[in-house]
Amino acid sequence: MYIKLAILIHHRKKLLILLITIFMVMFMFFFGAQEQQQEGKYSGDGTGGEAQVSALVKRYEPLVAKYAAQYGVSDYTQLLLAKMMQESGGRLPDVMQSSESIGLPRNTITDPEQSIDVGVKYFAGVLKKAGGDVKLALQSYNFGTGFIDYAKVRGGYSKEVAQSFSNMMASKMGWNRYGDVNYVDNVLRYYTGATYGVSAAETGTPNAMGLIQPLDTKVTSPFGVRIHPITGVAKLHAGIDYSCNQSPVPIRSVKKGTVTKAGWQNPSNYNAGYGQRVYIDHGGGLVTVYAHLSKIQVKVGQPIDQGQSIGLCGTTGSSTGMHLHFETIVNGMKIDPKPFVGGGA
Repeated sequence: MYIKLAILIHHRKKLLILLITIFMVMFMFFFGAQEQQQEGKYSGDGTGGEAQVSALVKRYEPLVAKYAAQYGVSDYTQLLLAKMMQESGGRLPDVMQSSESIGLPRNTITDPEQSIDVGVKYFAGVLKKAGGDVKLALQSYNFGTGFIDYAKVRGGYSKEVAQSFSNMMASKMGWNRYGDVNYVDNVLRYYTGATYGVSAAETGTPNAMGLIQPLDTKVTSPFGVRIHPITGVAKLHAGIDYSCNQSPVPIRSVKKGTVTKAGWQNPSNYNAGYGQRVYIDHGGGLVTVYAHLSKIQVKVGQPIDQGQSIGLCGTTGSSTGMHLHFETIVNGMKIDPKPFVGGGA
């Protein structure tokens, strides 16, 4: 009897250990999956631009977008295309020149999709380690991740820091030179309209009303009656105009909200009215309008975060030059935006 009892206890202990092991595995899997799902979705620094690339590179955009979404860097799809333009111009099978990032000789990868998969994954990892600093991440894609810690203790990325690292590594390896110290500039010449140095969501401190400015530039025309610059007729200017410094800079949403309109005011006449415009409903009766955009980056029904880039500055519609026309509508009435967002820089 005692032997049977001992055997039963022994089996119960084994069963208990097995159950605890299964529970721990499930626990680690669940929370590991949660962590993986939440990690590294970067948006802000360096986003909002547009790739200026060849047709050979442009044909890979769907694949780049696919893997950018998979690795949490969807907002950098255009930047990744610019990087591909610099790496191969779309002319080589290893289009992202990503073989070396997994320890293989250059151009070992012969499948463009595999090259994009490996390259985008590597970029996402580098961007995470760089803390979302796009220029530091780009240079590290070329130099290797060792450059990140080297740069951080020297104040971050700069051309001088890149040159210093290159000289150090070239001496250590016995080479004439190491990497491309101009890699960041070489990539960004194919990428226009982005801002750098701070996350888009962090740009501008919300004021007492909880709003930020759509641009940190000079206001060139205030709210009020004025002589219309095209018709020459006195008319209410129902918003304020921001300078874009002659560049397609990203336009920020002044507050969290939902897009209610996005597209041409008059699809049959691109020179009419506000041209390409976006309306965002912020709740509480407040709607903001962003007009004359050269590119729209959002769609109707899309939730928008404060500071998120919703489009690029332009001169579409009835416009005499590149600028942002910004309006605030309260309970259906157009109100001077200045009390809401200030007067501009």
